[in-house]
Amino acid sequence: MARSHLIVVLTCALGFGALTGLVACGVAIPGDAELVQLAVSTRGEPLTHAIWVLTFISSSIPALFITLVVSGVELWRARRIKFNAVWPVVAYLANVACNIATRMAVGRLRPGVEYIPHRLPEVQASFQRFSYPSGHAGAALLAYAALVVLAWPRRVWRWAALAVALLVIVGTGFGRVYLGVHWPTDVLGGFLLAGCWLGAGVAFRRWNKIWLKRFV
Repeated sequence: MARSHLIVVLTCALGFGALTGLVACGVAIPGDAELVQLAVSTRGEPLTHAIWVLTFISSSIPALFITLVVSGVELWRARRIKFNAVWPVVAYLANVACNIATRMAVGRLRPGVEYIPHRLPEVQASFQRFSYPSGHAGAALLAYAALVVLAWPRRVWRWAALAVALLVIVGTGFGRVYLGVHWPTDVLGGFLLAGCWLGAGVAFRRWNKIWLKRFV
């Protein structure tokens, strides 16, 4: 099982590296601008309110809180052995660090369309003027996928958690383009980067369980 997680990490890393190279070189990616215009054309007040909600629950503080809660539950389940319990928050923080570094290194500007502010307080930092990769997309993937991993052993919660996670992740990705703050490839880049850390975190969690069964 851990091997499949490493395949996910490698696939996401290769995809992220290739996409980052194209964006950094200023290559015009087919469909990127067209998809922005398509998303903007769907704007309407009810949808905008829904996107604001998704923006909030996938922003940095709620996502960090979710990963801390999942880490806490994993820690409680671990009882004595604690070093594999905090994988969600470690993966989240590592993703944030890589996201900021990539934004500063690539320096991609946001789409030149009318921006819809989401009316929610957020930290204003210099790196936020750049768009690649999307921080909200990555935070949504990591936080809500961590909830799915936590709920998966219990069938009564498994599919409900998966449905909620897919709704939030897909909705957040669309919302970033809809609000006019990201290109579609920014969202894809955010998903790929977060996928690397998510796969690494779950693999680390799995390996430690195998190690415990052998030596504890």
